[in-house]
Amino acid sequence: MTDKAYLCPMRALVGLAGSFSALLLAQSRAAWGGGGWGFVGYTQIGGYGQLRQAVQAAGLALPSASSGVEVGGGGGGYLGRVFVGGTGSYYAGKAVSGGAGFGVVGYFWRLKERWILMPLVGVGGGGYTFFVQGRPAEAPFDQATTGGGLPPRSFSTGGVLGSGSVILQYFTSKGFLLGLQAGYEQALSSLRDWSAAGISLQNGPSVQPQRFYVRLLLGGGSLSAPQN
Repeated sequence: MTDKAYLCPMRALVGLAGSFSALLLAQSRAAWGGGGWGFVGYTQIGGYGQLRQAVQAAGLALPSASSGVEVGGGGGGYLGRVFVGGTGSYYAGKAVSGGAGFGVVGYFWRLKERWILMPLVGVGGGGYTFFVQGRPAEAPFDQATTGGGLPPRSFSTGGVLGSGSVILQYFTSKGFLLGLQAGYEQALSSLRDWSAAGISLQNGPSVQPQRFYVRLLLGGGSLSAPQN
């Protein structure tokens, strides 16, 4: 296939993206207001392969990925076309649980008066707790009080996280806010500081957890058009 043949579909995609962006800009208006919401969602977490390998080498088990349910909330202000706010969440699954808080900023399009379409980016902090499986059902008492001891039930770590998402919101005439959000979260650097059973652990495996999520939002808020 020639270079020109490759360029044709690329130009078509660029043209389509440009047309879509122009349509959004043409139909959207600036707005001012605020909103707050709670959410419930589904999440899937991965990116901790080295911890899993270390656990397996000790005869224990940890799934390569974990899914769970999350709850939390968020809110902020709509300032012309820019959104500034924050979110917080807690999630729990069979193999991993954790929580995080973010400061977020986004650019939004206001569509059909009551709809908001908005990409968001955020930076914050959070922690993870990984639950190991395969521990012995019973053991001599002195094994828990001497050198080797029993393997811990969980390992915890945390650090600075980054996030990106897209959110669609609808503001009702009664002041309610409904929405749907899909996003991605990841540690911004490798995490090596671990703790277990209240004890700090040295020379632990390096991990960089990441997770995807989908959320249903319910809250309240209002938008107003700028004064002429």
